[in-house]
Amino acid sequence: MIKEGRIDFEDPNGSELVTENYAGKIVTSEWRVIEGVKGIRYREWRYENVSAEIVDGSLFEVVPGCRTPVQYVETNHVFDENIQTGKFLLFLLKADGLKVYKYDSSIEEVSFSLQVHQGEIMCFYALKENKEPGEMIECEQPGFSLANLVTVTEGTTRMGKLEIPEVFWKALKMLDEGTEEDLPLDVFDVSDEI
Repeated sequence: MIKEGRIDFEDPNGSELVTENYAGKIVTSEWRVIEGVKGIRYREWRYENVSAEIVDGSLFEVVPGCRTPVQYVETNHVFDENIQTGKFLLFLLKADGLKVYKYDSSIEEVSFSLQVHQGEIMCFYALKENKEPGEMIECEQPGFSLANLVTVTEGTTRMGKLEIPEVFWKALKMLDEGTEEDLPLDVFDVSDEI
């Protein structure tokens, strides 16, 4: 997905969205919030001329110092997470271990894309240095209406075949308490590779 000419999150209807397999104008819902989760709002989107059962997604805004819920992909879906604006920490837990990426959207014209597959866990944190909410586009294939995305309760040690290390929860707790420095895990700065 290209950031140049990016979607206006305040007025996205009719905007052109290009994903890996589809392109076209989108229609969106009104803003919604996730009950019990602070600092997050989202709009669901779908293409005007493609069934939402095939491909759809969400436009997310994350307030600085806040994070998305920890979520586990239970069904055979691919979630493409694309940062449009802001600086984020991206947590991805897969069978081969935990990876944490730091990404600054201002360093390039093409958005960073992270794919999350069945049996994997994701969480996204907007760094406090952001002056405005960070914006992300999420794209699901097949569409979200057929997906089973499970919110993982804090302290859970296993989801499916995936073991969740204690350091994962420790790092998220530090972020929730406002501490971004000296996290107890390695953070891969994507800007070092660009």
